Amino acid sequence: MFSDFIRLDYSDKAFLARCLVDREKGLLFYPAVGRIKLGDVMNVDVNVSDLNATIRLKVAVVGRRTKPRGAKAPRGVYLEVLDEDRHRYLRLCQIADGMWTPGRARRHPRLSCNFKASYYVPPSFYPGTVKDISKEGLFIHTDGPLVEPGRGVFVQLHTGTFGKRLKLDARVCWTDRVDSRRGMGLNCFGPAGQLKRMGKLVERLIKRQTVQVSKADI
Repeated sequence: MFSDFIRLDYSDKAFLARCLVDREKGLLFYPAVGRIKLGDVMNVDVNVSDLNATIRLKVAVVGRRTKPRGAKAPRGVYLEVLDEDRHRYLRLCQIADGMWTPGRARRHPRLSCNFKASYYVPPSFYPGTVKDISKEGLFIHTDGPLVEPGRGVFVQLHTGTFGKRLKLDARVCWTDRVDSRRGMGLNCFGPAGQLKRMGKLVERLIKRQTVQVSKADI
């Protein structure tokens, strides 16, 4: 059974461009099947590896080819982006066409997640939820006080079945005050042992979430 989060990994923008099969209809092809079923409606993270750019989309599975039919017709799934995320699909097209790149390139892939967390603002800890994570940073969604960018904060991350909680020293990079996504983007800088565990957690998430592409199908 799939993780709650599904990651589709395209090696570069040229590969992505070949898979934007019908831009008018908002169709995206992914050359792998996994356990994706026809008719599924799901959230996916579309990652372009050479840019470490990730676009989140809600899609419906409208086609499924389980056996390859030559080099130009590999096995895979056809995904239709739902109307609510068509603006994000357009951003994906801009990435493929070289018309948009992230303003600040990420050093590491970003993964969706849903981990409970708490952070310390004297004199108390406040609860939150980590919504995405990389090897060096995370975004914590919270109703608690927001720390000003540039200031330090101590974070405890409860990773559930992935192991013991992480205790991280972090710096606030930015804040978002919109209610539906209220929270802070953090850069984690220590301790070294905890960062190493964080990196291993991210590697496990990548392995668990990514629908693997067979090299024979590309």
